[in-house]
Amino acid sequence: MGPPPEVVFSAPTQDETDVALTTSVRIQFSRDIDQATLKGQIRVQYLDAQTVERGEPATPSAQFTAQYNAANRVLELKFAKPLERFRTVNVDLLDGILGTDKQPLKPFTLTFALGGS
Repeated sequence: MGPPPEVVFSAPTQDETDVALTTSVRIQFSRDIDQATLKGQIRVQYLDAQTVERGEPATPSAQFTAQYNAANRVLELKFAKPLERFRTVNVDLLDGILGTDKQPLKPFTLTFALGGS
């Protein structure tokens, strides 16, 4: 067996700022991923702290669909509507995502900040 799969590239990149509200997220892996293990293991959320700072009653949710392209080892997240302006987004790949050889993906969180348009 080789090393466990890990994230080698993302767009937006880690800690990128002024990301477009209509962005999609692409994450590329070092090794093949078992597509069946992605379901329920991807979380996208806005930072709760920003909701508190703004005095809002609840943190909005970011509805998305996920598609894995095995040929390129790329996971793409597309959002149902434009993301919220001037928010920070975390994309978490949770425990349970496995490579095709059943090795677990190294934990990964992508954080980026949205701009005004």
